[in-house]
Amino acid sequence: MRRILLFLLVLTQVCATAALASDSDANIDYSRLDAWLAHPGLHSAADLVPEGSGYSNLAETARADVFYVHPTTGMREDIANVPIDDPQAIATGRIMLMAQATPFNGIARIYAPRYRQIALHVYDKEEATLQGPMNLAYADVRRAFSFYVEHWNQGRPFFLVAHSQGSNHALRLLMESIQGRPLQSRLVAAYLPGMPTPRTVFTRHLTGIPTCATAEQIGCVAIWGVFAEGYREFGAWEAINVYWDAAARRWRSAVGMPLIGTNPVSWRENGLPVPARLHQGAVPFGVAATHFSRPVPHLVTARVEHGYTLVSPALPSDLFDDGGTFEQGNNHVYDISLFWVDLRANARRRLVAFLARHEGAGYPLIDGPIAATATVGRQFQLQLSIRNKPAILSAEGLPQGLQLNQDTGEIMGVPVAPGHYAVVITASNAAGSAIEELALTVDGSLP
Repeated sequence: MRRILLFLLVLTQVCATAALASDSDANIDYSRLDAWLAHPGLHSAADLVPEGSGYSNLAETARADVFYVHPTTGMREDIANVPIDDPQAIATGRIMLMAQATPFNGIARIYAPRYRQIALHVYDKEEATLQGPMNLAYADVRRAFSFYVEHWNQGRPFFLVAHSQGSNHALRLLMESIQGRPLQSRLVAAYLPGMPTPRTVFTRHLTGIPTCATAEQIGCVAIWGVFAEGYREFGAWEAINVYWDAAARRWRSAVGMPLIGTNPVSWRENGLPVPARLHQGAVPFGVAATHFSRPVPHLVTARVEHGYTLVSPALPSDLFDDGGTFEQGNNHVYDISLFWVDLRANARRRLVAFLARHEGAGYPLIDGPIAATATVGRQFQLQLSIRNKPAILSAEGLPQGLQLNQDTGEIMGVPVAPGHYAVVITASNAAGSAIEELALTVDGSLP
């Protein structure tokens, strides 16, 4: 069922090379920058935004962090745990970093450790065989997280973000390193898609950290897995994937168990379809000509059933291709890419809520929107949502014909040229300032 991604040879050319930390010792040295896929001190794929999208990398001025744990990227079949200097795993890791960590570079610094992940084939082994390799991989992730908290977090709010195998380890981190500790008060939210996760995790083990029930809730966990409407092989999917059972102290399958599922458009757990008009945007993945290109809005309708997010219509083959890794209808590889803009907007919304509530921010907070569309030759008006009235407002990158009213926070005017504009808004008062993005699209001339 699973095959190596054939498109890797084409896509890896977009990723830069880097020196590597040796993992020949028992433990990886996470004080070294080359033990990280992404770090504020490194140039990495996490710095990117889709070309021509109008989105901006604002990590340098961000008030929050993201700790991101990458999914399985090692395909070797001769070992259980993949060395962090494995070239193929590194190349694939950078591709996933580009696809999955970049939704957050508008509001956070990004930390992404290398770790001795289990190779893909190990998920097909018996549970008893899987225990040791998974525990080794988790031990690396936990050490990396502890190093980040001790040396680099410095009391900042943070998001926990992961996918697939990474979500296995991140969910266990929530249980063992975050829940019930002072660090929990700094958790803005956790986005952990890609693994079937039973409700018992939250009713028995994560009783202090709830699942996300609304789009602005903070200190919560959002979990989802994406499949096409009509997909039916969920039992087989659950049989080859695991979660951490804290009571049994082992990794085990969730086959037959009621699962948690969040809709990554509405950010609610219910079976009501969310129409495509509310889908904010997918970033294409896997087709060389379109990979990580401009986001496509209004692509899918999404609803939750039995803990899974079901989408329709079928994804366009010129925008999404996993190289045959999974069978048709299993959209696992696109769990984050398919909702790239939705995640970007939601993370900012939760961070603003966190800063307003937990830090009592007196400085301005720009609540949105993160994107807008205008038309050449037509009057345009957009009211920015700003908490804590600023003394000074400014906007860089506005297209010709549009101006920002510094008193009201309204952008208005008549644009004269089509294009995609990366607008950066700054709001300041005596308490400080906020810098946020606005991806502004101006459609072509009127007929």
